[in-house]
Amino acid sequence: MHTIERFHPIGTPGTPWGAVEKAAWRAQQRVRRRYADDVVASLDRLRERFDVETYGTLDYGPGERYPLYAVRSRDWNDTLPLMLVTGGVHGYETSGVHGALQFLEQRAAD
Repeated sequence: MHTIERFHPIGTPGTPWGAVEKAAWRAQQRVRRRYADDVVASLDRLRERFDVETYGTLDYGPGERYPLYAVRSRDWNDTLPLMLVTGGVHGYETSGVHGALQFLEQRAAD
């Protein structure tokens, strides 16, 4: 018989987490990034060169709301080809958002 080695202090191997396990995990977390500092501040700097619009809101929990933004060229022309660059966060992986912001800052005007 093969046993599953426990590698995480929360939960039981092979059993999906319930509310208790999720609450225990959240209680162990600490803030590593701030959306207002890392994303919104960057977008605010781009407002001088681009149209920045809010198109929705992500509700993450009590008191945690994150606006979703779309950025487009000021000289938008519907007859020109369209390019879509997206960036989202998956877990603590923020490279998509930072890559999209870097593209906007450095190359989008091209």
